[in-house]
This record gives sequence, C-alpha cells and structure tokens, in this order.
Amino acid sequence: MSTLLKFLLCCSAIGLISCKSEAEVKQYFMKLGIQCSKDHQITPDEMIMMQKHKMPDSETAKCLMACVYRKATWMDDKGMFDNAAAQAMAEKDHTDDTTMLENSKKLFELCKSVNDAAVNDGEKGCERAALLFKCLTENAPKMGFKI
Repeated sequence: MSTLLKFLLCCSAIGLISCKSEAEVKQYFMKLGIQCSKDHQITPDEMIMMQKHKMPDSETAKCLMACVYRKATWMDDKGMFDNAAAQAMAEKDHTDDTTMLENSKKLFELCKSVNDAAVNDGEKGCERAALLFKCLTENAPKMGFKI
C-alpha cells in the first residue's frame, strides 16, 4: 500500500487546481486513487514511473488515470477532458487566489487539446487520460505549480 500512497501523492500534480491546500490535494486524490485501484491494479514499477511523472504504456495504468479523472469530474462519460468542469472546480476552490485561478485556467486551456487527439479506445477514455496526465505533468511546473 505504501507504493500506492506514493503514487497518489505524485498524482497531486493533477489536483493542484482542484483543492485549496496541498494536504487537501493529497487527501482528495488518495481517496480517488484508492477507489480506482480496486479495478485497475498497477504494478510497483508502474507506480514508480508515475511518481516520476511518466505514464506507463499499460492499459491498466492509463485506465487507472481515466478512473481518477472521471471521479474528479475532469473526464466525462464519453472519455473526453471536461475543461469546463475543471475550470468550474478551480473557480470554486480558488476564489481568493487570482494567480492560481488564472494559471489553472491557462493549464486547462492548454490541455484541452487532448480532446482533439485520435485515440483507439473511444469512450473508455484510457488513452486520452494518459495524454491528459502527460499534458498536466509537463505543463503544471511551467505555470508555477509544484508537482
């Protein structure tokens, strides 16, 4: 379980926009990741890769992220990134931090391009979730988020 917890802490990069504090980020994504890991068990090596902000090539790892994004409402039932839902969450949680709110919007706007990518699994959303993971983890630091 400790490896899973480390992985989930790494996933806080995708939650920086959705919670008010780092502790809340970790708690929120830990809860979602634990729920999703019941159906999408990844290997310890895959967890290590994800901790290093690299998406494993396995369907299971990609589907774990799709599950997390769906539970966070960042991915809809068609397997698409829901930019509006992500932005609404940021607006709700960061009303007092205009810099974080603006950077969140920029990050989401940049990453909504994942919806234009051709994927082979359609509404399942696992491949698109992997693209979103990559976009968020590569671009969050550029926007001032610590991951």
